[in-house]
Amino acid sequence: MSRDILIFAKPPVPGQSKSRLIPLLGAQGAADAGAELTTNLLKAIAPLAGSSPGFDLWLWGASAHPVFATWTEQFNLRLSVQDDGGLGQRMRHCLTTSFEGGAEQALLIGSDCPVMDIAYLRRASAALERTDLVLGPAQDGGYVLIGCKAMHDGLFEHIDWGSDRVLAQTVAKAQALELSVTLLETLWDVDRPEDWLRYCRQGDG
Repeated sequence: MSRDILIFAKPPVPGQSKSRLIPLLGAQGAADAGAELTTNLLKAIAPLAGSSPGFDLWLWGASAHPVFATWTEQFNLRLSVQDDGGLGQRMRHCLTTSFEGGAEQALLIGSDCPVMDIAYLRRASAALERTDLVLGPAQDGGYVLIGCKAMHDGLFEHIDWGSDRVLAQTVAKAQALELSVTLLETLWDVDRPEDWLRYCRQGDG
């Protein structure tokens, strides 16, 4: 089966990356945190690169940041640039590109979920053998993963991105489109200072 693993990430540029962590870490510290989270995620799921025709890091904004050369070489990645527009538009463009390239499944994840692993991605892929849409809920009311076998534009329209209603609104959209949905176990990601502190405590433990 042709399966694409698609990862959304921002260049670790101070003031642009993980901006909600700036009050705790400062602009450079927040950017470094974003780079660390992305690197750790890539390490965790890199073994899938050999079994997935598409293993792509989709970057927000064009950047020649040197870390990208390191990531592509170390983790056998392809780099792509996200479309302009809001988050929903960028996600839609990414998934559409995947299916136009021949993928039978596409799993789209962020780069800031420290507990994402290969087993989780495999469960998502397996779920798509029996359902139209798979979602990995996040503790903050969003989701850390969305997977599908075809593009459904309505899933990304009129969603309150960044709110605690994203998951519920997406499930409602799927139901309106008569799509079957599988929800995986809930994970957590790093958006706010308290999330970063939780991540640090996990590392210490």
